[in-house]
Parts: sequence; C-alpha cells; structure tokens
Amino acid sequence: MAKQPPSSVLRKELREKILDRIEQLQLTQADAADRLGISPAQMSRLAGRQDIFSLDRLVDLATGIGLTVRMSATRSYQSR
Repeated sequence: MAKQPPSSVLRKELREKILDRIEQLQLTQADAADRLGISPAQMSRLAGRQDIFSLDRLVDLATGIGLTVRMSATRSYQSR
C-alpha cells in the first residue's frame, strides 16, 4: 500500500472533524451546505468522504461551522 502524502492525511482528519461538527449540530446535508456556502452536490461528496477540497478550503469550511483550526509543525527526528 502506498504511503499517503501528509497533506492528504491532514485533509482527511479535518474533513472528519467537520462532519462530526455537522452531526453535533444535527444539521441536514442541505442545511450544512447552506451554512458552509457549498453546493448540495459538494456537501454530498464531503459526507461521502471524498477528497474533493484543498486543505485551505477545508480550513475555511471548518471555521464556517464553528471550529477553530490550529497548526503546529515540529522537526522530525532522523538518525544520521
């Protein structure tokens, strides 16, 4: 199995947080799409866990649904 690029992993994690928040708010897909400013078709693909949004767009969607997104970067340990 091919290793996923780090950005793909981050997009997946953020997408899941967005979907969890939509569930917490008990929004229908139509209401969530309206609140996020995306089409119902895009909301359907988001709910289907399709990787259709860039990381920066997902950050915008997350803040639009009431989430705060923070980023940290650390240097990985590599032996020489």
